[in-house]
Amino acid sequence: MSGASMCRNHPDVSAIARCAGCAESFCQNCVVDIGGQQYCASCKIMAIQGKPPVMEEATLPCKEADDAIKYAIIGIFCFGIILGPLAISKANTAKKMIALNPRLTGAGKANAASIIGWVVVVLWFLGIIARVSGR
Repeated sequence: MSGASMCRNHPDVSAIARCAGCAESFCQNCVVDIGGQQYCASCKIMAIQGKPPVMEEATLPCKEADDAIKYAIIGIFCFGIILGPLAISKANTAKKMIALNPRLTGAGKANAASIIGWVVVVLWFLGIIARVSGR
């Protein structure tokens, strides 16, 4: 699987849309358009009845993304040589988890943590080189 989302009901078929109710990925055969929104078989019943789909589960924060951004920010000020790579690792784990579970949020935090983590690592190495070459 190269980043393409697969249908929840047909794992061998690429998804074309996420259900507006449950946020799961589905192929063209598994979604129906109701009022300009794409719904799966389970959620379309609620949409037809005028009941809002349950979206509580669609907004679960990814703990790894939260940890990654914390490590990256703290790494700017202290222990960057340790916390920078740790932030990068946590961010990569968070990105994988978010790709596998559409209910998880925090992709922006994971991307920011990854970028900050790399900047912190590069700055630490430049600092070490400057100290060594200054002696």
